[in-house]
Amino acid sequence: MDKKRLVLLGVLVLIISSLGGGDQIFASEKKSEKPNIIIIYTDQQRYNTIHSLGNEFIKTPNLDKLVKSGTAFTHTFVTAPVCVASRWSLHTGMYTTSHQTYSNHHKSKVKPKTSLPAELKKNGYQTVLLGKNHCFLSSEEMDIIEGVHANKNLAEDKRSAEKAMPWNVEEDDTHLLTNKAIDVFKTKGEKPVFMWLSYLYPHTPFLCPEPYFSMYNDVDIPAPKVEKDGLKAAGKPFRQQFHQTNTNKLLPYDEAKTMRMKRTYYGMISMIDAEIGRLLQFLDNNNLRDNTIIVFTSDHGDYQGDHGMYTKSPAMYDCLTRVPFICSWKGQIQADKINHSLVSSTDIMPTILDLIQVEIPAQVQGKSLVAVLNGEKEDIGCEYVFSEYGIPGKPILKTELEERVPGYNENPIDFATGIPWEGNPVALSGRFRMIRSKDYKLVEEIGGTNEFYDLKNDPDELVNLFGKKEYEAIQNKMFDALHLWKNTLPGIEKDFDKMGERNFVKYIQKRKKQ
Repeated sequence: MDKKRLVLLGVLVLIISSLGGGDQIFASEKKSEKPNIIIIYTDQQRYNTIHSLGNEFIKTPNLDKLVKSGTAFTHTFVTAPVCVASRWSLHTGMYTTSHQTYSNHHKSKVKPKTSLPAELKKNGYQTVLLGKNHCFLSSEEMDIIEGVHANKNLAEDKRSAEKAMPWNVEEDDTHLLTNKAIDVFKTKGEKPVFMWLSYLYPHTPFLCPEPYFSMYNDVDIPAPKVEKDGLKAAGKPFRQQFHQTNTNKLLPYDEAKTMRMKRTYYGMISMIDAEIGRLLQFLDNNNLRDNTIIVFTSDHGDYQGDHGMYTKSPAMYDCLTRVPFICSWKGQIQADKINHSLVSSTDIMPTILDLIQVEIPAQVQGKSLVAVLNGEKEDIGCEYVFSEYGIPGKPILKTELEERVPGYNENPIDFATGIPWEGNPVALSGRFRMIRSKDYKLVEEIGGTNEFYDLKNDPDELVNLFGKKEYEAIQNKMFDALHLWKNTLPGIEKDFDKMGERNFVKYIQKRKKQ
């Protein structure tokens, strides 16, 4: 080889090495493209329902693979223990006090300035909503909105089915929704896709087809955690005592029915897991996975018989407010990481925007988690998380209820014929708020009963220790932090509205007409 050719070869080697090599040049070009974003969203899925994150009884092989491919947060809390309020917090990055949607039935009349899909649409994304909306997203933010026709409810009591559904997996709403998600990516154009894939399962009514309905028949899954001598003896708020008693009169469940319900709930989660596996396999097979951000989470949890209660509302137990949360993006988010930072669902919107380098709107009250996702930090450094529920006004206490609704014990409050309604006017009246650290939880109910739990010694939150002298210092510290947080929230003045009273009067008038 002559001298001139050697010099040229040397220069070429220097250029390539300074750029990091041919493969990395291609990778850099690929990463400059905006990634697709998929939020896989389940409804009413508790935090402790993934095998690789500690539940030895449940089968979730595909979620286990997702955990392996990304970062899973073990201490993620939603802003409210019901659908609409929680979902709207996810998309706005705001707490319920500020977006003023307090419950599924008490919604804000004023829409926040922006939302996650609105910001993504402005930045060149095709925005897609598949499945359950149950918040305020419309064609203004979403280019495609498509649900599926839910299969007919065949649960014998509208809560839980006693037998498998008479359709195949391929006919189930959950499977059809996954088909639609795959179709979107088969036909996508030049724009990157933002997809909110919002499954209904494992929400009530608890039902599914085979093989999932019978999958856990022979599995000795744990029984619910209940207060030994009842809620009253454990010092729980009256709204919980009322809700438990009233629900049990309207739709009593014994141990056998409760365990059947729990097994079906597990089956529904395993069915969702299989559908997630189908979607991820499609992305892998079509070289879409590497440039797709995948987020998996849920809107809130479910009692599943814990505390002697069912479905959701009106409390701040971990079974209701703590949810799974997994983030995956090859090469950008750490793989096979379990993170125990305290995280809020208000953090999801700013995190996604930060990942794609879009400015976070001023309304957002959450924080970006990117520094943990990319390995810059081990912990977010957040001492507390917060959650809220109830509608403005004062709580309805026992003496008032006895005076204004005499005979409610014999004739229970039935606001939704056929199934107990978690949004009944007693359970909903008055705002209450949770502040939680890694080891302790404080719930403030102004005008009612406060709660305090030592989570190290009582992880199931069965004994209310509020007012115990040995916890006085930590309670005072948490009260100070809670008040500092809530008093800076826009919309806090609405706490003094009489919405709860108006809601209660409306029910009394309805009852008198019956």
